[in-house]
Amino acid sequence: MKKLNAYEVMGMIKAKQLQKQKGASLIEYALVVAAVVAISVVVFSGDAGTSINGAIEAKVTNAAKEIAK
Repeated sequence: MKKLNAYEVMGMIKAKQLQKQKGASLIEYALVVAAVVAISVVVFSGDAGTSINGAIEAKVTNAAKEIAK
């Protein structure tokens, strides 16, 4: 069995830590995406008069009417 020197051991430790950090980052990104989706669902759903969805719909409808003239 090969004896490991301090540099090899430190390299293995750093590689393991980097691997753990990548996994944690992936989970964090997944949580951020889930939060954005949840907020989008809340913002873009609801009554046509009280939500951003309604405001966007009104703008698009008005623009379509102006183009149709």
